[in-house]
Amino acid sequence: MNIGERIVDLRSENGMTRVQLAEKLGIPMTTLRNYEIGTREPGHKFILDVAHVFNVTTDYLLGMTDEPKRNIAAQNLSISKAEMEGIKKYRALDEHGKELVELVLDKELERVKASEDTECSFDRTDFRISEQPAAAGNGVYLGPESFYTVMVRSDALPRNAAFGVPVSGDSMEPKFHDGDILIVSTEKPERGEVGIYTMDGLGYVKVRGNNELISLNPAYSPIPMTEGLICNGKVIGVLDQNDVKN
Repeated sequence: MNIGERIVDLRSENGMTRVQLAEKLGIPMTTLRNYEIGTREPGHKFILDVAHVFNVTTDYLLGMTDEPKRNIAAQNLSISKAEMEGIKKYRALDEHGKELVELVLDKELERVKASEDTECSFDRTDFRISEQPAAAGNGVYLGPESFYTVMVRSDALPRNAAFGVPVSGDSMEPKFHDGDILIVSTEKPERGEVGIYTMDGLGYVKVRGNNELISLNPAYSPIPMTEGLICNGKVIGVLDQNDVKN
């Protein structure tokens, strides 16, 4: 089993979506997808970060062993130096001091919980996101069959939002970046507007021209439209990951 398959299995075992894991790792969701399907080779930092998130050894991730080796010693590695110092200080207190610390902790936990409850009071709505990115570059396959659903703050989505599509590549810089989740409506873009297109089996996010698809990055040449061009919708925004419910 390769590292991509290991990560997919670990995500499934822990009930974690690709978006959630990418957020924990601090990388674009499309980058994680490429690691999982094997189109991109992960570096040492990524492997170490994944091992830390799932509390497994790097040997397990690399397929060198089938034993994850989750143990107490490994779990202790997740305690920061500041936390360890706090524990030492707490143990050095007398009973009165410990009671005061616990009182403050209880009050702070109540405050944090109240803040979380307020955040959760916002209306949420299901939002479908394509597993397959639209290329801001040379095109990738974009089909209708692979979507996953996330919960998004209702007030964060435009009224006519239909679905989301990840960006892959840099040809729409500086407006759209690799890893952005574009919010798409079912409207057809007019000339000069950005749309999501399928052409010759490949997916694109481009500006609609007269008879060509245009990149915002001048390093990329316009792509002539073919007879089989399909417009999947108009780009009407970018999804803020802070509006996605984990």
